[in-house]
Amino acid sequence: MQLRCTRWSECKSLMTDRKTLGITTKVGQSHGYLCAMDPRQLRIADFTYDLPEERIAQFAVEPRDAAKLLTFDGSRMGSACVADLPEAIRAMGFHAGGHLVLNETRVVQARLFFPRGEGKPFELFYLHPAQGSVEQAMAATGRLVAACKVRYSKKWKPDQVLTVDRLHARRVGFEADTSLVEFTWEGPETWSELLAHLGQLPLPPYMQRRVVPEDQERYQTVFARVEGSVAAPTAGLHWTAALLDTMAAEGWNRTPVRLHVGAGTFQPVSSERMADHPMHAEELHVPVDTIRDLADGRPIWAVGTTAARTLESLYWLGCEAWHGRPLPSSVDQWLPYHTSGSLPSRSEALMALATALEQAGKTAFTGPTALLIAPPYALRVVDVLMTNFHQPQSTLLLLVAAAIGPRWKEVYAHALAEDYRFLSYGDACLFMVQDPAALA
Repeated sequence: MQLRCTRWSECKSLMTDRKTLGITTKVGQSHGYLCAMDPRQLRIADFTYDLPEERIAQFAVEPRDAAKLLTFDGSRMGSACVADLPEAIRAMGFHAGGHLVLNETRVVQARLFFPRGEGKPFELFYLHPAQGSVEQAMAATGRLVAACKVRYSKKWKPDQVLTVDRLHARRVGFEADTSLVEFTWEGPETWSELLAHLGQLPLPPYMQRRVVPEDQERYQTVFARVEGSVAAPTAGLHWTAALLDTMAAEGWNRTPVRLHVGAGTFQPVSSERMADHPMHAEELHVPVDTIRDLADGRPIWAVGTTAARTLESLYWLGCEAWHGRPLPSSVDQWLPYHTSGSLPSRSEALMALATALEQAGKTAFTGPTALLIAPPYALRVVDVLMTNFHQPQSTLLLLVAAAIGPRWKEVYAHALAEDYRFLSYGDACLFMVQDPAALA
């Protein structure tokens, strides 16, 4: 889909003068105390809106940076396109650059189809390994046990071995609403190579269409490097190599992190209150050197909710280290809400985490995070968030509400009125993260 976007100089921008708003980054904040910060009693019905099906983008625009961009600085909204990000970020008062945090995960061909006699084939949707890390699984040879969603699961008989080409699948158990499947194969190929050869790209469930050849490129970011995700970090889909170079020239250092996106990102909140919602876990990987770099006090711009979730998870890990407690191997969804007492600044937490990892002989933090970011959570690391428009009653929408406060409803209503395109292949937002205390 070709799209020409109005240039920044031509659009009717409503951005306010950021000099009057006293911009600071979180590094300079004094120690705070955790109080009145628990989303467990949130009603998910309060985070809904009417999303017509025709507003869900089925195809990506071309070029990537021609997508529309809604900007919101906490006071006013503006309209531009992604190609105008250099002007948009300066209009928010960020003139000297900072860290541009990008999720460098790559989507794998996670859908596998096995013949089923005269009927439609079994579909096994690979989710994650049963044991070990996502990246270890990608390098596995010969055998892998993994959690999968299975279409026509009831037709799969006990001890029945499914075969396609040189890949064999045998169900060995169940885990919640998924099947545990033992995959075996002949030859020297890795699991990554096997998926690339036999699998199909996993488009989101709200895209009611078949995969087309263009999706192979467009459902990957231009900076995707390490395989492991079963869904794309969609805010990153808007970036081009040229735009990255432009932002680097503006002083925004490209800072890669990895969070391998799971199918849980599409999981709706089915419980009435968040206390009863089990948050999905996703594996993150961030080198110690990157953690130290992020502690330097410069503004931090998260490209996507996955980058934001990674950064905020690092803060709470660092908070544990700063308090002298053992470093967790994972981040529980309620970790911030169980923490009491004083809290470190962003720099203190990140430096404490880097030091703790080095003392443990580790060069990176690798582990799952189930962190739930929802009002009245205060983002501790992220200053600016770029993201797409998200589904009603989703945990991603809760993250947006935590970032910009109750005016998310106004922002989304404006986007619907102005014909913005929604969800994975849709348009983008650029938000200046707000302090919940200032919104009270």
